Amino acid sequence: MSDLTEVVFLAGRLGLDDDGQPMTVLMDRLERRGVLARVICLSRGSSPGSDPRVLEFPALGHRWLKTLSIRRLHLEAGLEHPCVLHVLHEPMAAAALALADSWRLPYVQTVDDFGILERGFKLSRRWFRGLIATSPELAHELVWALGFPAEKISMIAPGVSPSPAAPRSTDRKIPVIGTAGPSRESSGFAVFLEAARQVLGTGRDAEFLIASQGKDALDLRRHAQSLGIADRVSVADFAMIGPRFWTVLDIYCQPSLVPSTGHTLALALSEGLPTIATRVKGLRGLIDHGSTGLVVPPGSPESLAAAIIELLDHPDQATLMGSRGQEATRARFDVEIEADLLAALYRRHATLSETQAPQ
Repeated sequence: MSDLTEVVFLAGRLGLDDDGQPMTVLMDRLERRGVLARVICLSRGSSPGSDPRVLEFPALGHRWLKTLSIRRLHLEAGLEHPCVLHVLHEPMAAAALALADSWRLPYVQTVDDFGILERGFKLSRRWFRGLIATSPELAHELVWALGFPAEKISMIAPGVSPSPAAPRSTDRKIPVIGTAGPSRESSGFAVFLEAARQVLGTGRDAEFLIASQGKDALDLRRHAQSLGIADRVSVADFAMIGPRFWTVLDIYCQPSLVPSTGHTLALALSEGLPTIATRVKGLRGLIDHGSTGLVVPPGSPESLAAAIIELLDHPDQATLMGSRGQEATRARFDVEIEADLLAALYRRHATLSETQAPQ
């Protein structure tokens, strides 16, 4: 076997399904470990288009175009078969089944959403080698809720890459409280807006920012208007997640109503932002309440408003929480550790695929 292990990541929409984290950071670190990584994605989004390692094939997301797309990958893109496939995002799971069968390759699949416990997933009995759970709670649920074999699950936390942007201004007059997430009720945006109304109702001066992944910006603005706080609420596209988003915030909230792996929360913590999250699976384990952030009950705008007010009224305490959260999160979500674990996983499955036929 060659000393170089080749892997192809199957990704969804870069900049959205990956919470804005640049793939190149992980790819560069894998390359230093003897793993040549390339990406096939449904959309580059706002990601740079010059990296030859990233190929955009939107047709892979359409059931009736998958076969043609797989042929094009070989003929037009000149893509050689790798040693292992790695499904990063659920929208590419069906394409992975077709690619693995066509290319006769082992594959692994990342699970980063508690919703999979309800939706379920289809795996290839011949080519599937294992799941990668992004949190201990999710790994536990895969075993106990779905009955998935524990030996087929690897727990690898996704590395976070703090933005190299300039530090936030310390002389800003009006604090900005933000949240981000997909455009669905379970994100808790309605709770966030009601909490904003309550905070502003106390006479405190603040602005609120929502980065929404979806097309509900108009609905959110209308909701803010109905609450009488439209002049204090801004709604931006989720693609804004990144240096510009983090540097304008003073407090970050994750008001999710349902379990979440909390990768965006981890990004906020890694930036040193004072954070507030709901006490749901996935989020509650990221914050040590009162030390690295604050945790509140889901669906309670009163509790969220009280937590925001606590951080606004005690800026030194908020700053200390942010610093502690940053230190703990960067250690837990270390991209170097992620690269080490993934490189070892790829080599193991690549070696097995050469020495034994799949069952």
